[in-house]
Amino acid sequence: MTGPIDPSGLGGTLADVVAALGRAQEPSGDQDEQEPPVGTGEAAEGRVRVRAALPGRIENLELEPSMLRLSAEELAREIESAVNAALADLQGRAVATAGTADLGVLTDQLKDIQFNAERQFAKMTASLVEAQEQLTRRAGER
Repeated sequence: MTGPIDPSGLGGTLADVVAALGRAQEPSGDQDEQEPPVGTGEAAEGRVRVRAALPGRIENLELEPSMLRLSAEELAREIESAVNAALADLQGRAVATAGTADLGVLTDQLKDIQFNAERQFAKMTASLVEAQEQLTRRAGER
């Protein structure tokens, strides 16, 4: 079954817009090959090291044995500092990875679509004016 005839071409224009937006939302081949972002943090001059991964989980916590000589409060403070640094690093890397979509390409595609739509509107308007003039001439002939 075929769809309705679209002499204005608007259906095609809207389909082009939807397709361009869909392409912008798809992950690129480079993103598939990239490792997920990982954040790292340190405290106590590198004697506490933390590795964090999405969605904000701690993957690894390393303590040098000398850290075990600290009081529980001091150790907790250093671990907290390293964890917060790792999570902040992870957040920055995740934002950078997510922001790599090439909006310039999408903008160019949408400009082309806009230009084509303007041409189609001009053609449609000219056709309507011509049809109106023909109807007026025919009405005058009667």
